Formats: sequence, structure tokens, C-alpha cells
Amino acid sequence: MKPITGTACGSRKYAEHFLNSLSDYEKTTGYSYSAAYYNLKRMAYLLLLLGNPQFKVPSLHIAGTKGKGSTANYIAAIMQASGLKTGLYTSPHILTFRERIRLNGKMISWKELAALIKKIEPAVKRLNKETKYGLPTFFEVYTALGFLYFAEKKAGVMVLEAGMGGRLDATNVVRPLVSVFTNISLDHVKELGNTPAKIAKEKAGIIKPGIPVISAPQQKNVLRVLRSAAKKAGSKFLQEGRAFRYTLISLTAKGSSFSFKSPGLALKELKIKMPGKHQVLNASTALAASELAAVKLGLTPAQLKRVIPKALLEFTLPGRIQVIARKPYLLLDAAHNAASAKALLLALKHFRYDRLLLVIGMSDNKDARGFMRVFEREAALAAFVRSSNPRSAGPQGLAEASAVLAKKSRAFENVTEGLKYALMRAGKKDLVCVTGSFYVLHDAVKFLKENGVKCGL
Repeated sequence: MKPITGTACGSRKYAEHFLNSLSDYEKTTGYSYSAAYYNLKRMAYLLLLLGNPQFKVPSLHIAGTKGKGSTANYIAAIMQASGLKTGLYTSPHILTFRERIRLNGKMISWKELAALIKKIEPAVKRLNKETKYGLPTFFEVYTALGFLYFAEKKAGVMVLEAGMGGRLDATNVVRPLVSVFTNISLDHVKELGNTPAKIAKEKAGIIKPGIPVISAPQQKNVLRVLRSAAKKAGSKFLQEGRAFRYTLISLTAKGSSFSFKSPGLALKELKIKMPGKHQVLNASTALAASELAAVKLGLTPAQLKRVIPKALLEFTLPGRIQVIARKPYLLLDAAHNAASAKALLLALKHFRYDRLLLVIGMSDNKDARGFMRVFEREAALAAFVRSSNPRSAGPQGLAEASAVLAKKSRAFENVTEGLKYALMRAGKKDLVCVTGSFYVLHDAVKFLKENGVKCGL
């Protein structure tokens, strides 16, 4: 790591310089998902030097393949509406890594971030000097910054979204009030395994002895893995459809409505602004997790019942079937595997449009063929793009992943040109959807904001 000199502590430049000097596996290839790269002993030692802030605030821990970011945000919205000072840690981000650390919905400021980095920098140097673990990664340091921030701000609860896996994830150093699993499907197959069951085994690593587990609906082989892990840990396992359930009332392009029922909570005609049946499922999973944690946080069922309807109704999240413009529709969605692509396409069926035009870019470790297959019948045109992330797959390679889409596509070396092309080809009654990766959304939002378009970030 290069030394940092000549910069003021409170500056954005100082924070960015330090964080960008760390190894970032979100931007690199050639590593394996193993303790050699993801070392929880290294993370634990770093946190020990910081006074173990991860144990100073009660937490909820969320893992899964798709929907975990939305579910974490729903939980945080409910906790905040209940009167608790609420920390939220998520990844990845769209525009700035400040998005990953939020307190009561507000991003950490550059000044606060720089002040925390000044405190953590000596610990990073001590870690490197006193152990053989090596320097911590960007994700490890940023996770530690989140723990430190929430502890210093005396948060009443923190909601933590696990990163890629679970077992070796930097967030997996807490003893949460509840462990939550959203849908688990094929993703990060090179790192986590080539079957849902293998991936579930890695995700199940967040289950702690005696800590209750909440799970969204899963494939049978995934469910077996999670149930087995929970039983081995002596943890109560609560599954959607059994311990709690939702009843769908309506799905529209402007949002959805549903009812929720569990042994201790019954709520009718809840409304959310997030389109798609998958968001109803995310909200239901969040309600079950919130109910379970509430008892240990001093919240009553009556409090939850009072605040939940408004908390859900007011909640929105950038990059999840986010409508940026109309005539033509311009949507942003961070779908990045076949399962999330199916959820996206199902949600789009509630929009009225003539043609679907896609702007697609993906990371090189994704199942591009499985993703493209979902859209082959529906898409009228596809602009394959390369994001600014070094791990981005080449656009020509993406086009070759689908012979059907290749016949009605063009390849672009950046997101801006691909988005311009799609918008130029779109009629007023068409729908342009930018998808495939958070990094593609980053480039698209940056371009749109530079041109005066409001994107909610």
C-alpha cells in the first residue's frame, strides 16, 4: 500500500486515495474464493485492534443470490420507522462507495469517512506488521469502517448485507439477532460452486449456533442444505409458506399490494412502490425477519403493525426496476443472473410498451448464456456494452452468448454509446432497459446525471 501524504484528513481525496490503494476483488480476476484471499482471521484481528465494534450494535445478517439488497433495505426502513437509529451496510454501490454505509437512510459523508479512515489506517499497518495475514482488502476495510461508524454513532441496530458468499465473507464476524436468506440460485459459479446446493453451502456459513434463521422460498436441494445447517447449529428455521406467508393482491407497473401473516403479525393490503412479484417476496421476508428481531430490540407487535404500512409504502431503491423516464420508458435494473433476469422480465409484463430494447453488460464471471436466453423472445434489439469495471465481459463475447439476440444486436465498447444507440432507436411507446450489472448502471447513471437527468442518487 502506498503511503498517503499531503492530503487533508477531511477531504474526499484522502478517503478515495486510501481505499483505492487496497486490493479490490470486485475489480480484479485471477483469485480463488478461499481463505488465502478471504481471511476471516485477518478481519477478526483488524476488528480486535479497533475494539470489536461489530459486537457493540445488535445486527441482522442477510445472505442470498438475489433480493438481499432490497430485503436489507426493507428491514432497515422498518427498523428506522420503529424509532431505532438504524445502520445499513450493503454492496455493491452504483455511483459512490458512500452508498454502502447509511445511517437512518443517509449516506456517510466524505468528512465522516475520512475521519474513520484516519482511525483505521494505523490498525491496518499494525495488522500487516504483526501478522502473516497480509493487508486487508477494500471490502474488509470498508466493512470494518461500517461497523466502526455504527458503533460510534450509537446505532440501535445494524442491517448487514453479505457480499458474494457467506462463510468467508467479511460481514460474517457478527453474532446477529437473526440470519436471513433470500433466494439462492446460480451466480458466481467459479467462486462458489456450479450448483445451487454448493452455493447454498457457502451462503449457509452465516448461520450461527442458536440464532434463528428466516428463509425465502428455495429450491428443494437448497432448502435441504439450509435446513441441515440450521439443525446442526441448533437454530430455529422459519420458512416462507410455512412459518409466515404473503398473499398477493395486485401487481402493477407502479407497485404491488399484498397481505402478510405470521403467528404474531397479521397485516392486510400492504402497498409497495417497487414493481414485481419478487419485491413482494423480498418485503415479506423482511417483515418476518423484522418481527423476529423486534422482540430482542424491545419493539412490540403493536409498534410494528403501526409503522410497517408507511415504511413499505415510502420505500424506493435505485437500480431495481427504476423508471427514469417515459415516452420511451427508460428503466434501470441490476439483474445479473438468469433468476433475476426472469424476475425482471415478469415485472416488465406489467408495463405497456411496443418493443423491448436492452442495454446489457455483464461481468466476465457471470452466466451470460443463461441471462440472455431469458430475453431472446421478448427483446427487439440489444446493445451489448462494456462497463468501466475491469472485470467487464467484452461486448462481442456477450453477443455471441446468444445466437438469437446476436441477430438483432450491436456491440459497444462503453455504456454511454450503447445507451445512446438504444434511445435513438426507441420509439415513444417502446421500453429501454439497462441491465446486467451494477457497474453498467454506474456508467449509465453517471452519463444521465451529467446530462441533467435525475436518477435518485
